[in-house]
Formats: sequence, structure tokens, C-alpha cells
Amino acid sequence: MTGPPPHTDPGSEHGLCGICPALRLPRERFVIFDRPCREAQFDPVDGHRYTRAGEAACVHPDKIGLMPDRAAAPREPSPAAPQPPRARRWWWPASKRRGDDG
Repeated sequence: MTGPPPHTDPGSEHGLCGICPALRLPRERFVIFDRPCREAQFDPVDGHRYTRAGEAACVHPDKIGLMPDRAAAPREPSPAAPQPPRARRWWWPASKRRGDDG
């Protein structure tokens, strides 16, 4: 007894990623995000993407021709690098200024 067929035929010329769950799972068994994101991280152990809940995830809806189920969270702005202090030029202490007879 075999399970339901995958959403997309692995032999097709559809241009899918090699790790896409559409090649190995029926549509009901994976979620689609609108782009790569932290919510669907790559698992280096088996080479696929999963949600934090363990669901298989696709992050390229345009390649499989389906609308995304979920929108990825907005990207966090990267923190600005701290600016080095600006060097002062031609600084004289007040006690050393010309004209001070003090």
C-alpha cells in the first residue's frame, strides 16, 4: 500500500528545488511560505526545510505554481555599526592658548 502521490511529479521539468517537499509529499502535508525565512529553517541533517512545529515547508511558491499559506515575518533591520569617535583637529587646552597671560 502506498501513500498519496507527491504534489509535483519528480520527473517533470518544473524547475523545483531539489529539496522541495512538493516532490515528496502530497499538498496537504507541507506549508508554503512566500519567501525563505527563519520560520522555515533548513535542517542540515536531512537537507529539508521545516517549521518550528516540524511541518515540511516550501519557500518558493512561484516555482510550484501555488499561493503561499503563510507570510514570512518582516525582516529585522540589521543593527547599524557604531561609528568611531571623530578625531579632533588642532585642539589646544584652554591653559595653553595664545594670549592667555595667566
